[in-house]
Amino acid sequence: MSQMKTPRAKLDALLALLNSAAQDAIAEYERTGEVPSKESGHPRDSQHPTIALKNALRILEGACDQLCITLAPPTHTLLSRRYVHYEPACIRFVIKAKVADALVGHPDGLPVAEIAEKTGIEPGKLARILRFLATKHCFREVSQDVFANNRLSLPLVSSSPVAILCLLSTTVTFGAANQIDACLTDPEYGPSLRPEKSPFMYNVRDEGLTDFFDYLKHHPDLEQLFASGMMALSKVAGDGASLANNFPWKNMAPGSTFCDIGSGIGGICLEIAAAQSHLKLTLQDQPHVLDKARHLWSCELPKALDEQRVDFVPIDFFKEGPVKNQDIYYMRQIVHDWPDNLVKGILQRIKESMKSTSRLLIHDYVLPVLYQRDSQDLDDITAPEPLLPSFGAGNIRRTLFIPAYYQDINM
Repeated sequence: MSQMKTPRAKLDALLALLNSAAQDAIAEYERTGEVPSKESGHPRDSQHPTIALKNALRILEGACDQLCITLAPPTHTLLSRRYVHYEPACIRFVIKAKVADALVGHPDGLPVAEIAEKTGIEPGKLARILRFLATKHCFREVSQDVFANNRLSLPLVSSSPVAILCLLSTTVTFGAANQIDACLTDPEYGPSLRPEKSPFMYNVRDEGLTDFFDYLKHHPDLEQLFASGMMALSKVAGDGASLANNFPWKNMAPGSTFCDIGSGIGGICLEIAAAQSHLKLTLQDQPHVLDKARHLWSCELPKALDEQRVDFVPIDFFKEGPVKNQDIYYMRQIVHDWPDNLVKGILQRIKESMKSTSRLLIHDYVLPVLYQRDSQDLDDITAPEPLLPSFGAGNIRRTLFIPAYYQDINM
């Protein structure tokens, strides 16, 4: 139970947390070099952040947000939030227009007229979007109508994993988010938990499709973007590298088997196969997805194909179980896609395929609680008071850089 009785005591505690977390982040950067500047890229920007830096940022962001919410009048906060959709919309625009690409190699910036010529965008409108983003420290206005890249805009080069993820999320969610109120108040869609009754499917209901993945199947360009986005997410979050290098694979005998259920095109397995050549891998997904996976593997890791270390086996996990008697079964970001009754069926079919020594790894989201509990499970990580136990804004969009509460709304 909180010992902070007064609002002033809570504000002082937030300020102390803010300062402490900032000092921890600074110390973590200085451990290997210099602290970053918002004006330019930093050597560690291309690396996965350490646990120490993630922990510091979680408190820093949570405390900053809670401090602003506490001290600002509610009207100030809410009137600002009504326009938050413009920022991702403008980020999407600059990625598709390749604005950051055009500024690479021009550290002193380019006049907006030259950027407009390179991108084909009307210069006045382009300047307004860049100036808006620059107020959010994304791009930099060097002088009037002269813009340059900075630390936050450099990852928006169109080929980067971050840019691909931004394109995917804005492509998929914008229309659906605008339909949340209509969907939830619709007498047919609102009460239903079925995948075909989601706000996304409400937005495309005239197409007569069954669920989001059926929609992808009928829209190849978006399906390709989704596959690229899942690969990008693994790279940005470090999922593949973490699993490939930190799980005790060396304790498993040569020829041990690993089955990735709902593998997509196999981004996770690519990293495992590259790091652990003694394993036999099986990718399972829809047939047309596995066709793309074979092509990817032939380009990225043909040696694994030549050595017959990877199989591609189609599956409909709503109707059938995975290949039998695997040592490890793995599901990454599958469970959160489906309602409980369908997930129970998937898990039951996996169980029926397992041998007595098989293990199932479920790699998915866990939402931290927002309320104080008298007793905590040993595995719980609770934020220091007076932060929300979930760390608030410090955890809303990621659990180790994977969306948490945002992803909950996505579903």
